[in-house]
This record gives sequence, C-alpha cells and structure tokens, in this order.
Amino acid sequence: MSSSNTLLKGKKVLVIGGSSGKVEYLCHWVTCIGRSVAAAALSNGASVVIGSSSKAKVDAAIDLLNKEMQKVGNEGVTVSGEAFDMNDFTALKKFLIKEAPFDHFVTTAGEAPRGLGSSPSADMDIREQMKDTMDLRYWAVLNAANIIHKNDLIRPGGSITMTIGSLQKRPIPGVGFALGDSGAVETATRSLAVDMKPLRINTISPGVVDTELVRAFPEAVREHIYEIIRQKSLVGHVGTPEEIAEAYIFAMKVQARPQGRN
Repeated sequence: MSSSNTLLKGKKVLVIGGSSGKVEYLCHWVTCIGRSVAAAALSNGASVVIGSSSKAKVDAAIDLLNKEMQKVGNEGVTVSGEAFDMNDFTALKKFLIKEAPFDHFVTTAGEAPRGLGSSPSADMDIREQMKDTMDLRYWAVLNAANIIHKNDLIRPGGSITMTIGSLQKRPIPGVGFALGDSGAVETATRSLAVDMKPLRINTISPGVVDTELVRAFPEAVREHIYEIIRQKSLVGHVGTPEEIAEAYIFAMKVQARPQGRN
C-alpha cells in the first residue's frame, strides 16, 4: 500500500471483484485489480467493503488487507466483505441496500471470455458461448447502477466506476466475437452519466495488466499481446494492479470530477 493520505478520509467504498464462478481462472484477490483498488482506497483513508463470488477469496483478501493496514497504521478505517453472486439480482440488491449509505461503488468483476483468441465454428451458438461474460460484465453492472440510483444509496458527491478491456479500441486477430461486453459498457457509461447525474459514472479501461485474468488467455494470444506491449508501450512493461488502482482513486476523489469517461 502507498503512504497514507486523506483523499478519501471518512468515505465508504464498495469494491466488487471476481467472476461468474463457471470457469477455473477466477480473479484471485491477492493479485487482481480489485484487491489493489481496495488497498489504495484504504491507504487514502476510506473504509472498504469487498465482494466476490468466492467466500474463500473474500476471507483471504480481508486478511491480507488487514495486515497491510497494520503496516500503514491508518486509524479509523475498516475492511469487511461478503461473498455473493453479482448475477443474482436479489443477492446483489440485498448486498447494496445492506451496505448503504456508501460513497463509491467500484466493480472489477469479469473473466476472459470463453473462446477468446479463436474463431467460432459454424455450429457454435455465439450468444450462448458469451452469455456468462455478458451477464456479469454488462447486465449485472447495469443492475447495480440502477439499484444504487433508484434507491439513493450513494451519498452526494459519490461515484460508480466500472471496468472494461481495451481490445475493443485496438482489436487483434481472434477477438472479434468476444468484445461486445466492453463496447456495451463503454457506451452505457456515457448515457448513464446523463441519466444519473449528479452521480458520477466512469469506466476504467486498464488494457493489459499482470493479473490472473490475462494469464488465463490462450498462450498464443497472451504472448502476442505481450509482444505488442514490448514493442509499442512507452513504459516498456505490462501494467501492474497497483499502478492501475491509482486511476480508480482519481475517479473517486471529489477534487476530480470526470463524468461519463473511460
């Protein structure tokens, strides 16, 4: 965790990570963006509630974050968590209402779409193939935003921050059938910012980050992406979750008022 400061002092931040639970390569809270966002929020003075589809991962994350808080010595902040399925509308609504009022809602939930990097066969039902990913990354996020907005769960000055990939802007071979969720969320960000004002709605598009999500890509796709980064990235390395977490902090803090951006 970075040095303590007070950008989010006294705020309550909900950070939702994980996946649909239907694939083996779930985002591990120790290495994923969600964990780093939670850690950064804590070090900036906020109390944090984390959520994921896996109780074991929630418990592990709470333990890790508590240990990091002890090192930093940030007084008055707390970390707690709950396991629930974000695709379950009833469970999602119950979680959000129970934790209200809060100041910021962040979702990094998602998984690598099945079939990423390979062209679908003529017999493949693409809608069925991508349903889990679309449900979690798009429909569940819209449900969360609507529940928060219609029930007035976020305090004035608060925000909702979503997460998408970046390949929809610069696609590479093999991803054409797997990027609909990112494009849908990107479009929804702008329209939701209008419909839900003055609640701030933003989306972070981290690109390739060194997490288990990227490591789960087919090897050929992963190595192709890494090679592109080595050749074209100005910093010359794959981003880390800790680096990306700073973008989420920027989107949350009151001094910066981005709106409908990604």
